Amino acid sequence: MKRFDNHPSWIRYRDLLAQDFGIEFPTEPQEHHRQIRGHLVRYDEWLPAGAPVGVLILVHGGGGHGRILAPCALPAIACGWRVLAPDLPGYGLTTPASDFDGDYAEWPAVVAEIADQVEAGPVVLMGLSLGGMTAVSAAQMSARVRGLIVTTLLDISDSATFVQVARWPWLGRLSLAAMRTVPALFDRLIMPLGLATPLRLMSRNSALQRYFKRDRLLGGRWVRAKFFRTLHQHRLAHHRLDCPILLAHPGADDWTPVSMSMPPYEKIEGAKSFQLLSNGSHLPAESPAYVELGQAIQAFLGSVSRNPAPN
Repeated sequence: MKRFDNHPSWIRYRDLLAQDFGIEFPTEPQEHHRQIRGHLVRYDEWLPAGAPVGVLILVHGGGGHGRILAPCALPAIACGWRVLAPDLPGYGLTTPASDFDGDYAEWPAVVAEIADQVEAGPVVLMGLSLGGMTAVSAAQMSARVRGLIVTTLLDISDSATFVQVARWPWLGRLSLAAMRTVPALFDRLIMPLGLATPLRLMSRNSALQRYFKRDRLLGGRWVRAKFFRTLHQHRLAHHRLDCPILLAHPGADDWTPVSMSMPPYEKIEGAKSFQLLSNGSHLPAESPAYVELGQAIQAFLGSVSRNPAPN
């Protein structure tokens, strides 16, 4: 089974985080594989020093995998929470089901099933980038979820948003036209992720930009075009959330500025709060954004642990 243990992708990322951002990992996560909906899902497990207060599930976006979210695990385990970070089907080192055709709908379904399988304690989902809306969808599918933390809320079903997050606006418009006119042909296309998305905008740090653009599990990964069509067609069943949500948005996000997240945020019905980080790229590893995000994570998890019952 595929693992990140001593994988060059992880070693490079870990070194960059330490050298350029001062983010270091005193321990390595445990790696596991679990059959979920026919996929052999690889996921990280980060454990606190004592008995876990609850479980935080990290949900990656369309340009990453579970290990990319490792910095978000540190503040959670420091306040006693167990953290799970899966690679969703088609990404990372997860082995997709033999009949998986790239349909985005599998993402929230897999996250919801992981949440449902947690045996004890409150469950919180944390989504970065596309993972934010994935986490919202998953929370609506699982009665176990007691809270949501997101860094962005992107309604990719909105055509203007779809075009804006593409690598080039013309590519986004061309893709929308192909989805409408020749969907079967469009679905058969396979492309490198770095062609479809501007992964250099993940960070303002030049070394991290190169890493995301060139790494074989990130910008160099080939993905099915059907993923983007089904992502565009995905709609929330409703905008009601039965648990609180925190939007902690990076203040210097060159890919998805806060103005893109506010319309979906404003539509959400339920307990919600917003925090704009002082700075921070799409992946907010910079200081003080990373410190502020860690403090926000800990405060939110503390609130959930004191009020674990659903609203």
